[in-house]
Amino acid sequence: MSIMKQRDAASLLRLTLLVLVPLWFSCTTDYYLSSGNLFALTQNLAVVGLVTLGLMLTMIVGEFDLSIAPMVAVSGLILAKTGTDSAVVGVLCAVLFGLIVGLVNALLVVRLKVSSLVTTLGAMILLSGFAFWIANGQVVPYNNFDAADIVDQQWLLLFSPRSLTTLAAFVLVALLLRFSHLGRDIYATGSHRRSATMSGVRTSAALYFAFATSGVCAALAGSLLSISLATGSPTLGNTLLIQAASAAILGGVSLGGGVGTPLGVAIGVLVLAALNNGLGLAGASSASTLLVNGAVLALVVLISGELGKRLNSRSQHRVV
Repeated sequence: MSIMKQRDAASLLRLTLLVLVPLWFSCTTDYYLSSGNLFALTQNLAVVGLVTLGLMLTMIVGEFDLSIAPMVAVSGLILAKTGTDSAVVGVLCAVLFGLIVGLVNALLVVRLKVSSLVTTLGAMILLSGFAFWIANGQVVPYNNFDAADIVDQQWLLLFSPRSLTTLAAFVLVALLLRFSHLGRDIYATGSHRRSATMSGVRTSAALYFAFATSGVCAALAGSLLSISLATGSPTLGNTLLIQAASAAILGGVSLGGGVGTPLGVAIGVLVLAALNNGLGLAGASSASTLLVNGAVLALVVLISGELGKRLNSRSQHRVV
């Protein structure tokens, strides 16, 4: 019961932040609720949200994927190199590459029992070097401007094909986790892998799916972003790992595994995006933005952890 109350308190805090952050900046900064700024906000969510969704799955199964940031860069470069005549071909090549890397990561974790931190750290280094090798240390232009016009076309004032792709991915993963047998296996694998394996849970399938999806999501995000920017760069998405991990934790995903939902992650991504967007409009420095982000994340972690236990204990004593 206490654990459920802690989760409820953390969820309430996330929802409160989701309401108060936009409300605060809409009252204190100009143009925060303008259609142009809100559209820019959803465009940013299209990238961070998709990467965070993939990372969430690896965290739920009790692992972690450090390779998502360089995967974004490599996939963008693959798009720029292979999608000159057809953006669809470029995106498919990038996504296929992300799928292969994700499956290789899972293979090392499942078959060779290598820690996911070690495995994906190696992948992160290799992908970073691969990105600089492909680009020769330079920005690679992508001149298919018609594709950029399509993926960034403004729909209903707020959305674009890029942001709607991310939204569709969230819905699909939510349905899979909620209603499929594989979804139950994913949660069971992260909760207690040894017991799950002994109970007949397909832990290997859950791990393969989580890492493969993480690679695909990062590759899709990177390729679509490169279409939008009309360039591929070996440094594209350098800060995405920090953003994605922060959003996942803020959204209630446990580093211990077995806990997390796409809805919670969506809220976490929205809160951080709204916060950073508002701070940017207010003229806050990068150091101030990082400090505020860290403070918000620490508050949610405290409410979810030891502080939440103490608050719950005190409330029980008062009732008695």
